[in-house]
Amino acid sequence: MAHGSKRAKTTAKATTPDGADSGSMSAQPQLFIPFQTGPSLERVPDDVLHEILSYLPTLSERHVLFGYRGVPPVIHSTTLVRTSTLRALSQTSRILRSRCLAMAWRNIELCGASLPKHNVTFYRVIGEATQAGVRVLKACPHLLPLIQTVSVVLTRFRSAEIIPAFAACLATLPNLTTIQVIHAHSQMTTAIKNAFEGKRFPSVRRISLPCSAHEIIKSCPNVEEVMCTEGNGSTIIGSVIKGNCHEVRVLKGIFAPITRLVKVLPNLKQVSVDMGRDMTPLTSFPLLDTIEIFVDDDVRQDLPLREVAAADVKQASKILKENKSQAEKTLIVTKWNDVSDVNPIEFGADEQFMIREVIKV
Repeated sequence: MAHGSKRAKTTAKATTPDGADSGSMSAQPQLFIPFQTGPSLERVPDDVLHEILSYLPTLSERHVLFGYRGVPPVIHSTTLVRTSTLRALSQTSRILRSRCLAMAWRNIELCGASLPKHNVTFYRVIGEATQAGVRVLKACPHLLPLIQTVSVVLTRFRSAEIIPAFAACLATLPNLTTIQVIHAHSQMTTAIKNAFEGKRFPSVRRISLPCSAHEIIKSCPNVEEVMCTEGNGSTIIGSVIKGNCHEVRVLKGIFAPITRLVKVLPNLKQVSVDMGRDMTPLTSFPLLDTIEIFVDDDVRQDLPLREVAAADVKQASKILKENKSQAEKTLIVTKWNDVSDVNPIEFGADEQFMIREVIKV
């Protein structure tokens, strides 16, 4: 009996989804990647970590000076990425918390907002953010000693409730050295006065603010540097006098007459003036060692600033040479480029907006 032919045995070769022969793959050594515990940032040296963080956006002198020109007058949240990143890192692990917590809370920035597309007013967003920030600090007293700089936008949104709470919060910060008011509504002087009356911030050494917020200065008896960011500074001068702020050494952005300060600030060391302004009153401050001259933003771009302001440089040099100060004497000629057509809060670096020349006398 003839046997039926045997069916040839076939073995289907397994293939991978990309068509490769799995048999040939199994013959190859498998790549073994050991599991590594902990994020790699934990092992980055401090100086390298600081270098990385330095490239992240943060508030700069430009934002403090021109924040009020923004539409709306707030700092976009993308500018505050460095602080938000540090706070995220401080909540990642115990090691990063120990390294980043102090840096994360060194600055309190109650001036930024990412406004939604639907119709929500900026002052409501800023007001609610300020309320939330105050609540966080009240609930976390261990953070209070870490805070050194507070930047804020003050609006009329629930001002009778928010501004007193904010002022009370500032009074709980033992190491606060700098207050930066980016913007304050022009009709808030009385609300700010009532909220800050009786408050004292003895640790504050630097304050930047518009004239509409001048009442805050009275609460800073030991302030050493005062910068006016909006207005001519006449009301700020009045608050320096009324607040007995005798420790002021530096006045910036104040272009109103300062002769009233001669007896109040005998140790004044630095002032700023507009180009073309008579500097004769500055001879009454015997310890001046630095004069900053602000050049008009419409002058020729191709000339050195010291040539543009030659007459002012000559007059300022004479004043510094003839006074009693024994310190090194310096002239600073500064020009802020026209930012009327560009929102300085969102575009470019400081160098695009500012040119500065330093002249030793």
